[in-house]
Amino acid sequence: MTSFGQWRAAGGAGHLSEDLSVPEPARAFQGERAGFTSRFLAAVIDVSLVALLMIGVWFTLVIVQAIFTPGVNIDAPTMGTLILWGYIFTTLYWMFAWANTGRSLGGWVMGVRVVSPRGHRLGFFYALLRSGFCVAFPFGLLWALVSKRNRSVQDLVLRTNVIYDWALRPPSLLSSDSPK
Repeated sequence: MTSFGQWRAAGGAGHLSEDLSVPEPARAFQGERAGFTSRFLAAVIDVSLVALLMIGVWFTLVIVQAIFTPGVNIDAPTMGTLILWGYIFTTLYWMFAWANTGRSLGGWVMGVRVVSPRGHRLGFFYALLRSGFCVAFPFGLLWALVSKRNRSVQDLVLRTNVIYDWALRPPSLLSSDSPK
């Protein structure tokens, strides 16, 4: 089995250590598996974004009800319904983000990217499986605290990796023969 450092040194996923879009201090970590803290903070950013969206949806529904049906008491969605919508939206948000660029807003802020075992973007099916697994079992991330390879339960089951990647372009679009 090849370590991520060996894979990266051999040109895996085309990460160039000379890539000028990568901050100088971060170049040594480029392509290495991300640790628990970075991944946790990325998830907190994403979940906070979804929570703000759900609060905005609730306020919008209350305001629209007050404007268009004054005096008629129509029940706004319950907290349970909004939480269910939040789970569904988070699953879809992560699926599209991981399948398209490999990172969500939280991943972009924290400089992490979800990749396949070969270092490429996930397909929509695997992105959906992983996002659903992450939403249904968020405590799987805790395994990264004890794993020597910084892998969550989701990573182990689905054979995905979360790597540090500050490059501006997705890794599957980079190649070792591309111009610098």
